[in-house]
Amino acid sequence: MAAKFFYLVCGALFRMKGDESNPIKVFEIFKNANPIIAREKAFRFYQNYIDVFLESKGKTYASYEESVIALQDFVNSYQRKFATLGGHVLDDMEIHVDFDKGLNIFLIMSDSESFTLPSGERYFEDNYQIHYINNEFMDLKREVFSNLRHEYSLYEKYGYDVKNYNREFNVAGLIKKPIMLSVLETPINFNHLSDSK
Repeated sequence: MAAKFFYLVCGALFRMKGDESNPIKVFEIFKNANPIIAREKAFRFYQNYIDVFLESKGKTYASYEESVIALQDFVNSYQRKFATLGGHVLDDMEIHVDFDKGLNIFLIMSDSESFTLPSGERYFEDNYQIHYINNEFMDLKREVFSNLRHEYSLYEKYGYDVKNYNREFNVAGLIKKPIMLSVLETPINFNHLSDSK
């Protein structure tokens, strides 16, 4: 019997600093009747990319936070562009040219509608981003934590085994009373999420 959801690792990264001509594009689906196995494979696949990029900079993986800093050359062109109106540059309206660069893991519902974008990429409507590395132009930690909570609830709802991946995080500040919430293991430390950007 097919699982109610599967995992997708996707994204685009620069091959090297300053070379935007031929980005590496990633799109790999991981399915298994036991979704925790598909999840393990998705995270391992993701981590292989991270390790290769770190190795190219003479580094090894130490933590998610250190990797975000070390890998900026692969997700950030360091270019600044601004909107224009009537030939005038609007200094207060910066366009984030690298918003689409990074590597992501999504949980996709098996019954999700999908369609092909004009760029040729496949898009799933019912998706939940559960992990990422990007150029940090937008902090996604709160959204990702919420999606991880949803993922955990799906494992509970359908009675899927989580092996030993259950983790609790203190999310004091997000709500009035400090509370420990469970999610499946991820490299991001969500303790005191309210203290983050």
